[in-house]
Amino acid sequence: MLHFNALIALKLEIMFYRQAVEDLKNWYKQPRKKPLVIRGARQVGKTTAVRLAAQELGVKIVEINLERHSELNAQFQRYQLDDILFSVSLITGETIKPDSPVILFLDEAQATPAAYSCLRYFYEDMPNLAVILTGSLLDQVLQNYQLSSPVGRIEPYFMGPLHFDEFLLAIGAEQEYQTLNRLTLNNMHLIPDSLHQHLLALVRRYTLTGGMPYCVQLGIENNFNHAKILKYQVALLQTYRDDFAKYSGSQNATWLNAYFNGILGQIGRQFSHKQAQELAQMSSGDNRQLNLAIERFIAARLFYRVLHSYANAVPLGAETKIRISKFLFIDVGLLLAARGLPAQKVMETKLELAGKGELAEQWVGQQLLYSKATYMNPELYYWHPPKSEGQAEIDYLYVHGNEIIPVEVKSGSNGSIKSLHSYILKKEAKRGIRISSGKPLVEQLIARQNKIKREFELINLPFYLLNQIERLLG
Repeated sequence: MLHFNALIALKLEIMFYRQAVEDLKNWYKQPRKKPLVIRGARQVGKTTAVRLAAQELGVKIVEINLERHSELNAQFQRYQLDDILFSVSLITGETIKPDSPVILFLDEAQATPAAYSCLRYFYEDMPNLAVILTGSLLDQVLQNYQLSSPVGRIEPYFMGPLHFDEFLLAIGAEQEYQTLNRLTLNNMHLIPDSLHQHLLALVRRYTLTGGMPYCVQLGIENNFNHAKILKYQVALLQTYRDDFAKYSGSQNATWLNAYFNGILGQIGRQFSHKQAQELAQMSSGDNRQLNLAIERFIAARLFYRVLHSYANAVPLGAETKIRISKFLFIDVGLLLAARGLPAQKVMETKLELAGKGELAEQWVGQQLLYSKATYMNPELYYWHPPKSEGQAEIDYLYVHGNEIIPVEVKSGSNGSIKSLHSYILKKEAKRGIRISSGKPLVEQLIARQNKIKREFELINLPFYLLNQIERLLG
């Protein structure tokens, strides 16, 4: 039986489809499963996904919010598993044994970091007990503790906001979703203009709403009344800021908030040592404080750092410039709310032109971050040549097998692709991808620069096909 508070919360929570629910069900069905650690920012739907998966499996969930039960911390620190299970039974009214067919759900684990280390012993001493641990600020808190890590004894799972395809299924656009799944590189140019425009309208709706589950739920229930969605988005942004004081102290929270606002203003732009110094000075801080703040934001998964890569070989992370990077925010809808960009601006113009192009870069980056396997920590890279060779920049690098494919976010079929030409020639690439509001199309082009030329394939994808990229590349 669910704990009473959890049962009440479940009735109020989001009930639409998410891939995470299917993934959690598959994890539970494994004959020998490692404890599952779900990482993700606050309010991306981690707790809801666990509850819904248990509900669909018909399995009891024994849930403990560790923020509310700090008295368990001492038992976790001593790795006293039997005592932990007994205490949990007293709190929840559910008897738990090492082989009980239940899910032990340890939520808000940032309040009891020792629970993370304790997972090793759950795996070794109680391998038949299904254990899930989550914590929105877990990684941020673990940085402050010298605790052993259960390496090799846990299964990681990384969760973000809904991507566009999940959004389509959530709002009941199953027919549109199925249509996208039928498109290939060979037939996608046949898509009717009317359907193309309809799908772009759904892209704009997703842009305004974002992928945070409760924002999507509000949209569904209120005919996508943007004022109601915006009210919640602003409140959620304030919750993130409140967390700074909760876990860092009020004094540190002041400069964390200043840096939070400063980095929000840098989304999609190259963030070099010079920009870092300017931001630190504007916030009355120094580079050390700024670097600490950035690490906290990344650990809380509010921002993602897009690193520069030389793009010579896979993995891209083997050759990076840590001092030169770009940032993405957690969600495009929240970015709009934070920037105060009017909804009308998004509805009246192409996405790649709204907000000086930075909005489109956030949109694309947000989809690409979670385009790979969920057990992989989301990461993204971009490329530009040495300054002596020009100012070309490739927005993102997409890895397909051993192939590194340059991805540019541009305006329609007429958008300049000089950067793509530069990359194609320098890296001898065979194909590139342009993301825009234009219709899908595959072109055979010739890259030219300084009397050097090379044939390549340009895949023009509209925003609505971005989540299909791996399948399309085939």
